[in-house]
Amino acid sequence: MLIGQKIIFSYKGEEYAGTYISSGKNTITVKLGSGYNITVDASSIEIKKEYSMEKGDKPGAETKNSGCGENGVCILTTGGTIASSVDYTTGAVKPVKDISYLYNFVNNISQFKLYHESIDNILSENVNAEKWVQFARKARDAMKKSNSVIVFHGTDTMQYSASALSFMFEEQTEPIIFTGSQRSSDRPSSDAFLNIEGSIHFASTDMGEVGIAMHTDTSDDSISLYRATRARKMHTSSRDAFKSISEPPLGLYADGKVKEIKNIRHKSDSIILKDRLDKNIGLIYFYPGMAEEDFYNLSYNKKAVIIMGTGLGHTSTGIIDVIRKLSRETHFFMTSQCIYGNVNMNVYSTGRELIDAGVIPLQNMLAETAMVKAMYLSANYPDNFVELMQKNLRGEFEDTVK
Repeated sequence: MLIGQKIIFSYKGEEYAGTYISSGKNTITVKLGSGYNITVDASSIEIKKEYSMEKGDKPGAETKNSGCGENGVCILTTGGTIASSVDYTTGAVKPVKDISYLYNFVNNISQFKLYHESIDNILSENVNAEKWVQFARKARDAMKKSNSVIVFHGTDTMQYSASALSFMFEEQTEPIIFTGSQRSSDRPSSDAFLNIEGSIHFASTDMGEVGIAMHTDTSDDSISLYRATRARKMHTSSRDAFKSISEPPLGLYADGKVKEIKNIRHKSDSIILKDRLDKNIGLIYFYPGMAEEDFYNLSYNKKAVIIMGTGLGHTSTGIIDVIRKLSRETHFFMTSQCIYGNVNMNVYSTGRELIDAGVIPLQNMLAETAMVKAMYLSANYPDNFVELMQKNLRGEFEDTVK
């Protein structure tokens, strides 16, 4: 049987209709009409009928892990829940090697030519600068063949990866859409298929930047497209975990079509990729009672440090002395632990002392975005590093779009 094939089977004297999902060593998993999956001993069921798959619904060879061809949508899988399924014999999550099942579970995609290349299978917390460079190079290679790009990625650090590619691609000829899921594709409550559906349609627009496509809310009604540098995971497990901070979504997908797309950078005629990143950048979350020695050790010998300060952008006075000592060799930038609002270090004396010690405020830039931006600028534009950190490059500052 093929993944996604409709079947009728009997089990314990009752007859059921369902969709074949997978087989284990001695088990079979079927999605029932109710949407729930059952996994049973293969010897305990009898297949009564296998329906032929309709033309256009059969898995295409190009969706296997054979690399990206031309003039299509290239899906790069890096790991994460969206690129996994549950092994029902062990309960463990395992990677999906063939995404041909998409043709049978994702609506409104039969008109698209999909390619698939698996470039990694790691938990997103293990992604690092080397991986970001690898992802960017694979995306570049796909765009050179006139493909738009979708990156399947774990949600926990997707914001970092999407922002990294957003900065590294100074110009791009096609959209790059990151998407993920909170539940694996073979679970009845999975958000994967609608996320993928929306991503494929967003990847067919005139957008020339990097975005994140995820559920708008907890229902299965729509997918929102967020600018990579303004998006953040705001919930540990909810379908609508991702939100755009202080900026409306760039687009909305619902009822089988892209209903709006706005405030985007448009496609360029060329690809400019700066694929160097400086790993010697720090990100420090200040907290009350933070030891000066700890702050010193985390900052010493760094090219730059992004501080997540309290409120309008503050640290304790003891930390200010450490910053003053290190600021000759290290650039310090201030962001806020607050999700909304601007850093303003001119309101209180602490903020003014931090500025005097060499700290540079970054308005409303998200701390995670600031860290990735610093990695990109330090490696590629060291002479204009401080100036460019304060300039909007990829929509990372609210209300300012290139």
